[in-house]
Amino acid sequence: MEAMEKGRMAELMRHREAFAQLAQSSDAQRLMALLKQQSGGVQEAARQAAAGEPGQLMTIMNQLMHSKEGAELVDRIGAQAKQAGLK
Repeated sequence: MEAMEKGRMAELMRHREAFAQLAQSSDAQRLMALLKQQSGGVQEAARQAAAGEPGQLMTIMNQLMHSKEGAELVDRIGAQAKQAGLK
């Protein structure tokens, strides 16, 4: 059992490192900039979503995904996540 727990911890650490690298990527940084441009309330929308009210965040994400640049960024980030073993 202890070996399984150590394996899980190692996997979590790899995922944590992969998430950190992905978050620092130029695509992720540009995506965040687009989110902030579209709506200055993205942080409030995220807080509301965490509290069980996702409507405002979904609206922001919908707007983002309907822009060419936003959709391309999300696709590239998704591919990077898959390559890193996060999907």
